[in-house]
This record gives sequence, C-alpha cells and structure tokens, in this order.
Amino acid sequence: MKNTLNCMNNKRAVIIQARMSSKRLPGKTLMRIGENPLIFYVIKRLQLTGLPVVVATSSDPSDDELVGYLESQNFTLFRGDLENVLKRYVNTAEEFGVEEIIRVTADNPLVDIEALQHALPLFKNFNYVDGIGKDGLIKGTGFELVKLSALKSIFSTKSEYLEHVTLALRERIGLENTFTSLPVPFYQSFQKEIFITCDYAEDLELLRKIFKEFNYSCDVPINNIIEFYRRKPEIFKENQYLHTNNLD
Repeated sequence: MKNTLNCMNNKRAVIIQARMSSKRLPGKTLMRIGENPLIFYVIKRLQLTGLPVVVATSSDPSDDELVGYLESQNFTLFRGDLENVLKRYVNTAEEFGVEEIIRVTADNPLVDIEALQHALPLFKNFNYVDGIGKDGLIKGTGFELVKLSALKSIFSTKSEYLEHVTLALRERIGLENTFTSLPVPFYQSFQKEIFITCDYAEDLELLRKIFKEFNYSCDVPINNIIEFYRRKPEIFKENQYLHTNNLD
C-alpha cells in the first residue's frame, strides 16, 4: 500500500539522507548528544517547519540499527539504495508523493530554520536552490530546495553525481535560469569561523557543548549560537582546522 504523510496537500516535504556507514565517523547518526542520538535532533529541528519529515536511509544491513531506532520513535523512513543516493532520493519522493524536496543530511542538527522558512517561496520560480555551496550558509546550517523533476533530469552515471545527489544541478547554476543560490541572510557571516556539521569526532564534541549550553533544545536560533561563539570563541576553534581547507 502506498505510504502517506500528513500535510501532503502541497506535495512538499523534508527528506533527510542518513546512513551508519560514514567513512569519517562511522555510526555517528546514533551517537549521543545528551540523552538522544544525533538523528533525533536533526529530525526534531526540521519538524519545526511544520512540514512532513522523512529519513531516507538504505536497505543495507549496516543501517538496520538506525531503522530500529527510527521505528521505535515512530519517525517516518524509507529504505533505498546505499551507494546511489540520487536514486534513493527519487524513490523516497515517489513513494510519498513528494514533488518539492527540502534536502538535508543527517549530520546537520542545527539547520537554519528561519532561513529555510523564508526560502520556501522560491519553489514558485526555481527548480533548484543551493544553500550549501561555497559562500553559502554556515556549514551545518544549510539546506537545498529541489524539485523531483530536477533530480530526474540528472542522467549521469558518474559516482560523484549519484553520491552527492545535487552536485550536477549545482554545477549548472548560471546556465539554467531555474537554478539559483540562496541569498545569505546578514547574520550568516561567519562561514570561516563556525562549523557545526558532524563530520569528525571533534565536530560531535562541539555539538555536545552547544546543545548543553542551550539545555538540549532543538529550536535554538542561529543568532543565539553566533552569540555563544562571540562569548566563547575558543570552543569553536577546536574543530576549525578540520574544515578550513574544505570550505566548498
């Protein structure tokens, strides 16, 4: 039977790609921040949008533990191809009748919800909006808006396009008038100082300190995190060296 989601009248949903087999930090999706795993904070924060949220993970046995957790919490999920993440996204969207996708990765528990809410009207005129590329939002706070039709327009079988999903679209910004980059809000001016994604063990430790500072709340505004940075910049320096050579 076809899966359905609440609030699907506008055919729009958040789809979070997640797996346990990360090369840099294996199993990070279920690593704890306080009493809950990383994926819990990612989902709960994105639920603040009021949109349906789906976790797109793989059918590989390596993700069975993740699936067990998601099912125990009644989070909506879809299992698809492990390596071909583009196909996984397309299949997830088709399964739930989604035409407008907010794409997020499971290592970003502090997506900028304010910027996301303001960006949603861009779906009216654009098929792809990049909020994660170079000179975009603070690393770990970004997102992308992409229509299913745009994902289906990617025909390349190169591994980098299958794994990175929207790379082929991002490369065509400036060539396609329906592809654009997200205007960066004025408060998002710390791209070279703040890195709040979770690629490495040091990133996870920083996230633990941030969430502890804000009593493990899922709705902390990015402005508050920036103010925390201003007060205690030394905390944010602990993982900077891992990202300063990878600002794209």
